[in-house]
Amino acid sequence: MKKCVLVLLTFVPFIVGHIVNRSISIPVIGSIVFYVLPLLTTAFWFYLGRQYARSTWKTIPALLIGNATGIISLLIFLWQYLLETDETVNLTLIGIAQMYSNAAPTFLLARLAVLFETQPNYIGKTSMTALNVISFAYMITVFLIGFIWEKKTKNKTN
Repeated sequence: MKKCVLVLLTFVPFIVGHIVNRSISIPVIGSIVFYVLPLLTTAFWFYLGRQYARSTWKTIPALLIGNATGIISLLIFLWQYLLETDETVNLTLIGIAQMYSNAAPTFLLARLAVLFETQPNYIGKTSMTALNVISFAYMITVFLIGFIWEKKTKNKTN
């Protein structure tokens, strides 16, 4: 696959996150999209990791380029959510940064994020930050598993 196509495909989580955000308010369909689309994105992210392993990039650059959108998204989220005040936060930036984490299966990962909160049954700044970090780690892990899977199978055939 061409390198420019591989780079463009790293933006798929943003598109999926946007679709999940928009469709969540639609009865029945929104629930289906909320549960199914992140799982399909997980399968796609595994596939994309395999494609990056097949590319001519060396391992470290391939992993960094493949996850660059997630890294930038997480850095923007942390900057806006933790380092800015409520008056100075840019809602557009923080909204776009959250699209990446919305592509991960948050219905599973949110259970872990709530454990970081000090109050029981409360979702606050700590759990929101934890959810974004956990979603980012999840996406990197899936990509890395696909990458390693392809490298191992390529080595077995050579």
